[in-house]
Amino acid sequence: MEKLEELGELKVVEYISKLVRDHLKEKKPEVFGVGDDAQAVLVDGLWVFLKIDGTTAGSSMYPWLTFSEFGYRVALSAITDLVAKNSKPLLLASSITISGSSQLEIVLNIVAGMRELAESTGSLYVGGDINRLSHSDVVVDVASIGVSHRPKPSTPFRADLTVYSVKCLGLSSIPAALYYLKKDFSPWKDVLKAVAKPEPPLKFLTYSDLVEASTDISDGLSSVRRVLEKSGSDLVLSYEAICSEVIEFSREERVELNRLLSLMGEEYTVISVAGDLDLPATRVGRTVKGVGRIYLESHELKGGWDNFLGYTN
Repeated sequence: MEKLEELGELKVVEYISKLVRDHLKEKKPEVFGVGDDAQAVLVDGLWVFLKIDGTTAGSSMYPWLTFSEFGYRVALSAITDLVAKNSKPLLLASSITISGSSQLEIVLNIVAGMRELAESTGSLYVGGDINRLSHSDVVVDVASIGVSHRPKPSTPFRADLTVYSVKCLGLSSIPAALYYLKKDFSPWKDVLKAVAKPEPPLKFLTYSDLVEASTDISDGLSSVRRVLEKSGSDLVLSYEAICSEVIEFSREERVELNRLLSLMGEEYTVISVAGDLDLPATRVGRTVKGVGRIYLESHELKGGWDNFLGYTN
């Protein structure tokens, strides 16, 4: 049997999705989003979404983050996936697994971060489970529930449409570059503080009914590339779509911009496709007929994050 680190996350998800589809084929319920980042069932005419997300401090917590910021970000990952489906978040619950030798303060700070995120999104944090871990790390899982009258699929991102984002792109590449390229982060403390607790992408819900399809980009370029491949499209990004801080970092730290953007990951935004509309969003590019490639103007962007392979080329 192959190892997960040999397969990569996408292949593992494909195996799981096949088992899920076989199961649902027998049950025949009305389900939305099988194989996507969040799923829903139809209950009395309303789509009820469930999303669960989780990670470990050892793999996902940058050394400059606090545990409150870490808890906030795990919860935000779950909420962002709901919002990307045009679903209003209602409730958060968590499971924290931690060593018995750890300090109570760690747990309370993680909970405080999740509660802050819930309050900022108008949802409720209702606590959850706590378990013991046999080694020194912290595992945080967050389940979230939301509802939608008109859920949005992640595909197709069909050709010849404008691509919108709740905000400019690329900020997540700065902390990733500082950490993985082993750079001094002290000159960038203000930027790191500003992106530690990103604003939830609730703005998407103000125009989501007008878009055709939408997705989050928690795995950076890989997230977008998967959607494009299924859609038979390429994406051409404009330089104006890239956050000014990213352009500055590229110049100051002498990291080539294409290389820097390959380190995108936890963007906590929603991108979507629609006609050429006057939406309250950032126009980041346009889709063209293709095979899943992403370009910044005329230069192809490689890379992206995989939970088992890491950053790939």
